[in-house]
Amino acid sequence: MQQLYDPALLKQYIRQYKLQNICSFDLAESASILQYDANEMICRAGELTPSFLVLVDGECIAYTITVADRVHCEAHYRGLTFMGFVATLWKQPAINDIRAITPCTLLALPAERYRPILQNDVKFLRYAAFSLANHIRNNAAHYEPLETRLATFIMETAENGIFRYNLTLCADVAETSYRHLLRTLHTFCEMGILKRTGKSSYSITDPAQLDQLSQGHNHTIT
Repeated sequence: MQQLYDPALLKQYIRQYKLQNICSFDLAESASILQYDANEMICRAGELTPSFLVLVDGECIAYTITVADRVHCEAHYRGLTFMGFVATLWKQPAINDIRAITPCTLLALPAERYRPILQNDVKFLRYAAFSLANHIRNNAAHYEPLETRLATFIMETAENGIFRYNLTLCADVAETSYRHLLRTLHTFCEMGILKRTGKSSYSITDPAQLDQLSQGHNHTIT
Protein backbone atom coordinates (compact mmCIF):
# COMPACT_ATOMS: atom_id res chain seq x y z
CA MET A 1 0.00 0.00 0.00
CA GLN A 2 1.20 3.49 -0.75
CA GLN A 3 -0.22 6.90 0.03
CA LEU A 4 -0.58 9.22 -2.93
CA TYR A 5 -0.39 12.97 -2.41
CA ASP A 6 -2.44 14.45 -5.23
CA PRO A 7 -4.88 17.15 -4.07
CA ALA A 8 -6.30 17.60 -7.58
CA LEU A 9 -7.09 13.89 -7.94
CA LEU A 10 -8.61 13.82 -4.46
CA LYS A 11 -10.93 16.70 -5.34
CA GLN A 12 -11.80 14.96 -8.61
CA TYR A 13 -12.96 11.80 -6.78
CA ILE A 14 -14.94 13.89 -4.29
CA ARG A 15 -16.70 15.74 -7.11
CA GLN A 16 -17.21 12.64 -9.25
CA TYR A 17 -19.01 10.72 -6.51
CA LYS A 18 -20.55 13.73 -4.74
CA LEU A 19 -18.88 12.61 -1.53
CA GLN A 20 -19.01 16.05 0.07
CA ASN A 21 -22.80 15.61 0.30
CA ILE A 22 -22.47 12.92 2.99
CA CYS A 23 -20.56 14.85 5.66
CA SER A 24 -20.45 18.31 7.16
CA PHE A 25 -16.70 19.00 7.03
CA ASP A 26 -14.33 19.56 4.12
CA LEU A 27 -13.28 16.14 2.78
CA ALA A 28 -10.61 17.62 0.53
CA GLU A 29 -8.82 18.91 3.63
CA SER A 30 -9.33 15.69 5.62
CA ALA A 31 -8.99 12.61 3.40
CA SER A 32 -5.99 11.01 1.74
CA ILE A 33 -5.56 8.67 -1.23
CA LEU A 34 -4.33 5.10 -0.70
CA GLN A 35 -3.38 2.73 -3.50
CA TYR A 36 -3.23 -1.07 -3.18
CA ASP A 37 -1.75 -3.62 -5.57
CA ALA A 38 -3.76 -6.60 -6.81
CA ASN A 39 -3.92 -9.38 -4.16
CA GLU A 40 -2.80 -7.00 -1.41
CA MET A 41 -4.72 -7.18 1.87
CA ILE A 42 -6.68 -4.03 2.68
CA CYS A 43 -7.81 -5.13 6.14
CA ARG A 44 -7.86 -8.29 8.23
CA ALA A 45 -10.58 -9.88 10.31
CA GLY A 46 -10.21 -9.26 14.05
CA GLU A 47 -8.22 -6.07 13.61
CA LEU A 48 -9.34 -2.48 14.07
CA THR A 49 -9.37 -0.50 10.85
CA PRO A 50 -7.40 2.71 11.41
CA SER A 51 -9.28 4.68 8.77
CA PHE A 52 -12.72 5.05 7.24
CA LEU A 53 -12.22 3.64 3.75
CA VAL A 54 -14.02 4.49 0.51
CA LEU A 55 -13.25 2.42 -2.57
CA VAL A 56 -13.30 4.76 -5.58
CA ASP A 57 -11.58 2.61 -8.20
CA GLY A 58 -10.86 -1.10 -8.54
CA GLU A 59 -12.33 -4.34 -7.28
CA CYS A 60 -11.96 -6.24 -4.00
CA ILE A 61 -13.52 -9.08 -2.05
CA ALA A 62 -14.57 -9.33 1.60
CA TYR A 63 -14.44 -12.91 2.83
CA THR A 64 -13.86 -15.37 5.64
CA ILE A 65 -12.33 -18.84 5.59
CA THR A 66 -14.70 -21.52 6.90
CA VAL A 67 -13.73 -24.43 9.15
CA ALA A 68 -13.77 -26.56 5.99
CA ASP A 69 -11.06 -24.24 4.60
CA ARG A 70 -13.38 -22.79 1.97
CA VAL A 71 -13.81 -19.13 1.04
CA HIS A 72 -17.08 -17.57 2.17
CA CYS A 73 -17.60 -14.40 0.15
CA GLU A 74 -19.31 -11.79 2.29
CA ALA A 75 -19.25 -9.09 -0.38
CA HIS A 76 -17.78 -8.31 -3.76
CA TYR A 77 -16.91 -4.63 -4.10
CA ARG A 78 -16.54 -2.86 -7.45
CA GLY A 79 -16.48 0.89 -7.93
CA LEU A 80 -17.70 3.28 -5.27
CA THR A 81 -18.08 1.44 -1.95
CA PHE A 82 -17.96 2.47 1.70
CA MET A 83 -16.17 -0.42 3.41
CA GLY A 84 -16.61 -1.33 7.06
CA PHE A 85 -17.89 2.12 8.02
CA VAL A 86 -20.19 0.90 10.80
CA ALA A 87 -17.49 -1.19 12.51
CA THR A 88 -14.99 1.65 12.23
CA LEU A 89 -17.53 4.18 13.48
CA TRP A 90 -18.02 2.26 16.72
CA LYS A 91 -14.40 1.05 17.01
CA GLN A 92 -15.25 -2.59 16.41
CA PRO A 93 -12.81 -5.05 14.81
CA ALA A 94 -13.37 -6.07 11.22
CA ILE A 95 -15.28 -9.35 10.81
CA ASN A 96 -13.91 -10.09 7.33
CA ASP A 97 -10.66 -10.03 5.46
CA ILE A 98 -10.72 -7.63 2.52
CA ARG A 99 -8.32 -8.27 -0.35
CA ALA A 100 -7.76 -6.29 -3.54
CA ILE A 101 -8.60 -8.27 -6.67
CA THR A 102 -7.31 -5.58 -9.02
CA PRO A 103 -5.23 -2.49 -8.24
CA CYS A 104 -7.46 -0.40 -5.98
CA THR A 105 -7.68 3.26 -5.06
CA LEU A 106 -9.30 4.24 -1.77
CA LEU A 107 -9.95 7.44 0.08
CA ALA A 108 -9.02 7.23 3.76
CA LEU A 109 -10.19 9.31 6.70
CA PRO A 110 -8.27 8.82 10.00
CA ALA A 111 -10.66 7.09 12.39
CA GLU A 112 -9.31 8.35 15.72
CA ARG A 113 -9.52 11.96 14.62
CA TYR A 114 -12.87 11.88 12.82
CA ARG A 115 -14.80 9.19 14.71
CA PRO A 116 -16.23 11.64 17.33
CA ILE A 117 -17.14 14.11 14.58
CA LEU A 118 -18.87 11.51 12.41
CA GLN A 119 -20.74 10.02 15.37
CA ASN A 120 -22.50 13.37 15.68
CA ASP A 121 -22.78 14.24 12.00
CA VAL A 122 -26.43 13.75 11.01
CA LYS A 123 -25.67 13.83 7.27
CA PHE A 124 -23.10 11.07 7.65
CA LEU A 125 -25.23 8.95 9.99
CA ARG A 126 -28.15 9.06 7.56
CA TYR A 127 -25.90 7.88 4.76
CA ALA A 128 -24.33 5.18 6.95
CA ALA A 129 -27.81 3.85 7.82
CA PHE A 130 -28.79 3.87 4.12
CA SER A 131 -25.58 2.04 3.14
CA LEU A 132 -26.03 -0.58 5.87
CA ALA A 133 -29.61 -1.23 4.76
CA ASN A 134 -28.44 -1.70 1.17
CA HIS A 135 -25.69 -4.06 2.32
CA ILE A 136 -28.19 -6.21 4.20
CA ARG A 137 -30.52 -6.21 1.19
CA ASN A 138 -27.70 -7.21 -1.17
CA ASN A 139 -26.63 -10.02 1.14
CA ALA A 140 -29.97 -11.71 0.53
CA ALA A 141 -28.48 -12.70 -2.82
CA HIS A 142 -26.35 -15.30 -1.00
CA TYR A 143 -29.50 -17.42 -0.68
CA GLU A 144 -30.33 -17.34 -4.39
CA PRO A 145 -29.57 -20.36 -6.63
CA LEU A 146 -26.13 -20.41 -8.22
CA GLU A 147 -27.41 -19.62 -11.71
CA THR A 148 -29.06 -16.44 -10.39
CA ARG A 149 -25.94 -15.30 -8.56
CA LEU A 150 -23.70 -16.16 -11.49
CA ALA A 151 -25.94 -14.40 -14.02
CA THR A 152 -25.90 -11.27 -11.84
CA PHE A 153 -22.13 -11.42 -11.48
CA ILE A 154 -21.62 -11.83 -15.23
CA MET A 155 -23.83 -8.82 -15.95
CA GLU A 156 -21.97 -6.70 -13.38
CA THR A 157 -18.46 -7.56 -14.58
CA ALA A 158 -18.87 -8.04 -18.34
CA GLU A 159 -17.46 -5.33 -20.59
CA ASN A 160 -18.73 -4.73 -24.12
CA GLY A 161 -20.67 -7.99 -24.02
CA ILE A 162 -17.65 -10.07 -22.95
CA PHE A 163 -17.33 -11.85 -19.60
CA ARG A 164 -13.61 -12.33 -18.98
CA TYR A 165 -12.68 -13.22 -15.42
CA ASN A 166 -10.39 -15.41 -13.34
CA LEU A 167 -12.67 -18.42 -12.90
CA THR A 168 -11.03 -19.62 -9.68
CA LEU A 169 -11.81 -16.24 -8.15
CA CYS A 170 -15.26 -16.28 -9.74
CA ALA A 171 -15.96 -19.59 -7.97
CA ASP A 172 -14.95 -18.00 -4.66
CA VAL A 173 -17.22 -15.00 -5.23
CA ALA A 174 -20.10 -17.29 -6.23
CA GLU A 175 -19.36 -19.57 -3.25
CA THR A 176 -19.24 -22.74 -5.30
CA SER A 177 -16.66 -25.26 -6.44
CA TYR A 178 -14.61 -24.63 -9.55
CA ARG A 179 -16.08 -27.77 -11.13
CA HIS A 180 -19.66 -26.70 -10.40
CA LEU A 181 -18.93 -23.25 -11.82
CA LEU A 182 -17.65 -24.77 -15.07
CA ARG A 183 -20.74 -26.98 -15.31
CA THR A 184 -23.01 -23.96 -14.86
CA LEU A 185 -21.12 -21.92 -17.46
CA HIS A 186 -21.33 -24.88 -19.84
CA THR A 187 -25.10 -25.05 -19.29
CA PHE A 188 -25.37 -21.31 -20.00
CA CYS A 189 -23.61 -22.02 -23.30
CA GLU A 190 -26.00 -24.88 -24.09
CA MET A 191 -28.93 -22.55 -23.36
CA GLY A 192 -27.56 -20.05 -25.88
CA ILE A 193 -26.89 -17.41 -23.22
CA LEU A 194 -23.09 -17.49 -23.53
CA LYS A 195 -20.54 -18.57 -26.10
CA ARG A 196 -17.08 -19.58 -24.97
CA THR A 197 -14.42 -17.52 -26.73
CA GLY A 198 -11.35 -18.46 -24.68
CA LYS A 199 -10.13 -20.28 -21.57
CA SER A 200 -11.75 -17.75 -19.22
CA SER A 201 -13.70 -15.69 -21.73
CA TYR A 202 -17.34 -15.83 -22.80
CA SER A 203 -19.40 -13.59 -25.05
CA ILE A 204 -22.97 -12.86 -23.99
CA THR A 205 -25.18 -14.07 -26.83
CA ASP A 206 -28.60 -13.68 -25.19
CA PRO A 207 -28.57 -10.67 -22.81
CA ALA A 208 -32.34 -10.82 -22.29
CA GLN A 209 -32.29 -14.41 -21.03
CA LEU A 210 -29.23 -13.63 -18.85
CA ASP A 211 -31.16 -10.74 -17.33
CA GLN A 212 -34.14 -13.04 -16.66
CA LEU A 213 -31.85 -15.48 -14.84
CA SER A 214 -30.33 -12.67 -12.77
CA GLN A 215 -33.84 -11.78 -11.60
CA GLY A 216 -34.53 -15.34 -10.48
CA HIS A 217 -36.63 -16.40 -13.47
CA ASN A 218 -36.24 -19.45 -15.68
CA HIS A 219 -34.42 -21.68 -13.17
CA THR A 220 -33.40 -24.66 -15.30
CA ILE A 221 -30.16 -25.78 -13.68
CA THR A 222 -30.05 -28.47 -11.02
